[in-house]
Amino acid sequence: METRPGTDPGASYDPKVQTPPAEKASVVEDFIDIFHAPTSVFARRATSGYGMQLLIVSIISALFMFANRGVISQIMDAEFTRATAKMMAENPQLTQEQMAAGRGIQNAIGSTIGYIGTPIFIFVMAFLAWLVAKLVSAKVTYSQAVMITTLAWIPRLLGSLLMTVQVALMDTSNVTNMFALSASPARFMDPDATNPKVFGLMGSLEVFAIWFAILMGIGISVMAKVPRGRGYLVAAIVFVIATIPMLMR
Repeated sequence: METRPGTDPGASYDPKVQTPPAEKASVVEDFIDIFHAPTSVFARRATSGYGMQLLIVSIISALFMFANRGVISQIMDAEFTRATAKMMAENPQLTQEQMAAGRGIQNAIGSTIGYIGTPIFIFVMAFLAWLVAKLVSAKVTYSQAVMITTLAWIPRLLGSLLMTVQVALMDTSNVTNMFALSASPARFMDPDATNPKVFGLMGSLEVFAIWFAILMGIGISVMAKVPRGRGYLVAAIVFVIATIPMLMR
């Protein structure tokens, strides 16, 4: 027997039984209910457009980027200095002047991605979710995949808020790596004394990233009308794929 999306594993249902009409709710309710009733949110948004939700998530993300721009720039400088030292040790022909030119380019690119990166990342993750879902017979449209990814992203805004609070209340003058203010095991590790791949892996195990993956699994299950386990499988595969760049440091 299949299980009804959004129910406990093992619960059965008759596929011929019509699902009740999705309840109507505002976008604001989506942002609230996703924390305590995600199944209901995904069910009522299964056939709606994602534009307004994505716009709000993108704007809020950009505002947090602006609020934290000082410490983010500080982290980027520290990361660049760390990478430069490694590159010059491996390639003695590189000069300080060449590295300095690269710093300006990196800062410009990093700042731009910081402000517009969220919608780009959502579209990429949605494509991966759509593709993986097809491979495991949990079919959703790409539009549904974008909606799922956008709604699943909302708790990550809470992570950005917590970072902003830390920046406001703590002395961040010694923050030198991207995970120093995160809710991940890497927060408590020394990037200079830890294997880069291990450090990247621990950094990817961030509370809000895992929360995002769980919500993605629920969303796939609800919108594709498949057992919850299959939705989690899609989310797990997408999570692993997204983690790979962290291991290539």
